[in-house]
Amino acid sequence: MADAGAGSEKKEYDVLIVGAGIVGAPLAASLGRTGRRVLLLERDLTKPDRIVGELLQPGGVRALQLLGLQGALEGIDAVPVEGYSIFMGMDESVQIKYPAAPELPPRYGRSEPLGADLHYEGRSFHYGAFIMALRQAAQRAPNVDVRQATVQELIHGPDGRVIGARAGGAEYRALVTVVADGCFSKFRKLYGGAHQPVVRSHFVGLELPPDVAVDKHHGHVILNKNKGKDGARAVGPVLVYQIGSDATRILVDVPSPTLPSLQSGELHRYLEKDIAPQLPSKIGVALVAELAKGTRPRSMPNNFLPPSVQGQTTHQKGLIVVGDAMNMRHPLTGGGMTVALWDVAYLTHILGTGTWSPLTGTPYAFDVPNSARDLQDWAAIKPVLRTWHWRRKNLASVINVLAQALYSLFGTPNDNLTVLRLGCFRYFECGGDCVRSPISFLAGLAPDPALLVYHFFAVAVYSVQLLFEGRLHSGRKGPAEKPPLSAYPLLLWRSVVVLCYACIVILPVLITELQLNLAVSRSALLWQYALYTALFGVAMVGLGSYWVHS
Repeated sequence: MADAGAGSEKKEYDVLIVGAGIVGAPLAASLGRTGRRVLLLERDLTKPDRIVGELLQPGGVRALQLLGLQGALEGIDAVPVEGYSIFMGMDESVQIKYPAAPELPPRYGRSEPLGADLHYEGRSFHYGAFIMALRQAAQRAPNVDVRQATVQELIHGPDGRVIGARAGGAEYRALVTVVADGCFSKFRKLYGGAHQPVVRSHFVGLELPPDVAVDKHHGHVILNKNKGKDGARAVGPVLVYQIGSDATRILVDVPSPTLPSLQSGELHRYLEKDIAPQLPSKIGVALVAELAKGTRPRSMPNNFLPPSVQGQTTHQKGLIVVGDAMNMRHPLTGGGMTVALWDVAYLTHILGTGTWSPLTGTPYAFDVPNSARDLQDWAAIKPVLRTWHWRRKNLASVINVLAQALYSLFGTPNDNLTVLRLGCFRYFECGGDCVRSPISFLAGLAPDPALLVYHFFAVAVYSVQLLFEGRLHSGRKGPAEKPPLSAYPLLLWRSVVVLCYACIVILPVLITELQLNLAVSRSALLWQYALYTALFGVAMVGLGSYWVHS
């Protein structure tokens, strides 16, 4: 932190944005379109190279369309994504397709789908190509200055308000400063909120030939059967998706805060001996061949960071932290960019002049008082930021909870979670709404947390049903090995344990979404826990009734 002094640049801006990534570049373009004077600072404007942030769900495509930035997906060799193929080991798979627009209720809103037959589509691409397209859109936008400079510190006025930033030896002033400097944010600890990121695992990534995907235009989620038993290293899920006409990305989840040693060759052996044999043969062979070339795998930590209410404390006055600097979830579901782009839409609605908003005519719009349009009046902006925090949760909490819950099911070595994992796979095999709603959550098209909780516990109850029917390992169409009546007491106890594990998986993440990341009284926390307990009771009664009648 520093005070403004002599030598400051004379030009002042309405909004200063730190970081020209998934949030910063489109936010600058959209705010410039509203008439705000925007300065976008980025430490390195050359093409970035990352192994994550390469798949944009249909909900993110929808946000780009509303922002008028869908052109960023053109001319970058982006690949249409029509849905997912889920693999259970090497011998079982189920394909789930994104829903058609008429299948979703009007309350979720819509924009024109990009795919054939009115089905929504996502896009996968090289991360750097997409970022450069967004930056070019910001550079072309009116009222926007884009500069390459490393921000050393934020500048505070006499009243403690953030009034700009010091970067590259110059000082830049703005009425509002937005920090969007990503998952390794240098400002998060001072300004971000009550929480800091927790690393649960790492993604290890390689590029494979473009033709190795089993199902074209589908992301692949490969669930492995080796869960760390008998001294073997735990194996997490593997993601495979094409990122252009020249390459297919493979991401291997290593379920540990630390990675196997690259220098000693331990990581190569892990990928070759533990991972490759459990992949569909075409992908496994390509992985071994790539490792044989001596290709160095790259890695990224998979963080979890609950969201924080912005702009409410004294040291956050004049400042908004957004994007991965404020909220992260496991990238298993590929929902991070969708959350980020919808935050751009919300912030444009809040910080814009009111002449244009991407949310106009959508169910997501809300009133912004004229006093909040004066960016100097932070007292008027504060309650609107608080409203944004709760409005964004309809979508963000679905993606956050889904990502963390699915990773717990798919990446944790535990026999009871294995029951839920198999039950989830069998649930998808049922088709109909058992696929349509879950894939809508994954796609960022159904901002409905209550429906997500319903389907999560529906999976838990269905898992128990399959246990009693002896079909957990064979599915609905496979041969049943119905247990004898003498096994029912043990199965009943096992069912209770499995349902308890379902609660352990989802309720803590739901609670982090409900909490205000400020000073929360003990009575408020008890109220939150009581609320979720009541919700769980209602959900279980409803699902139990559904189970009995079906």
